[in-house]
Amino acid sequence: MKTVRGKSFSGQRLVLDGKCFIECHFANCTLVAEGNGLFEMQDCKIEEDCRFAVEGPGQVLLHMLKLMLHSGGWMARVADNVLHTVRLPPKTKAPPAGA
Repeated sequence: MKTVRGKSFSGQRLVLDGKCFIECHFANCTLVAEGNGLFEMQDCKIEEDCRFAVEGPGQVLLHMLKLMLHSGGWMARVADNVLHTVRLPPKTKAPPAGA
């Protein structure tokens, strides 16, 4: 994962996939998750005028979940279970041995 540290972004479209943003500032930006990789944000400031967009494979997945939720029956239950799992807190990584 590529680390981006201490940068300020303004008026830009930024693809988040595969990046770890640390202590960055975002103003009037479009933050894009394409679903091609994970991203992290640590101690970043994101102004209220920023937007979040999901594109590419991530957008396809969200659309599929929406269709499943509204189809009823078994498919709706599966989609609801997926969303329930997403709402759970992330599992923390164990510290390296000897740390």
